[in-house]
Amino acid sequence: MKHFASSRDVRSAGLALTAAAILLLSGCVLASHSASETVDTSVITENEIDSVHAFNALEAISKLRPRFLVSRGKVSLDPKVPPALPNVYIDNMFYGDVTTLRGIATGSIDSIRFFDAANAQYKFGAGNMAGVIDIFTKH
Repeated sequence: MKHFASSRDVRSAGLALTAAAILLLSGCVLASHSASETVDTSVITENEIDSVHAFNALEAISKLRPRFLVSRGKVSLDPKVPPALPNVYIDNMFYGDVTTLRGIATGSIDSIRFFDAANAQYKFGAGNMAGVIDIFTKH
């Protein structure tokens, strides 16, 4: 004797599968939202700077994102030219090389953002082959 499912049973099973699919998809959406809320490693916030009790921008960056200060290698075939380091900008205006970070007090910093070479060239123009450390001040 064969057992056939009633249309009500099929409908109930269909609803259960639909509900399971919705729950599964909503879980994926929630997971993607929490993944997008992770810390942006190209930015140092004021709260992070305050947490390390640094006196200047160089000290804060050294403690929080030392990779910002890493040489990006040689940009010239001339052996006398040292490896490239990022340029420093303050509020999107050129300020100097990485040594100038010592003179920037952390109390005046709102955030620090690192731009890789491609984005630095696009945003700030030529001469930023090693990237840019852009410091945004409190106004």
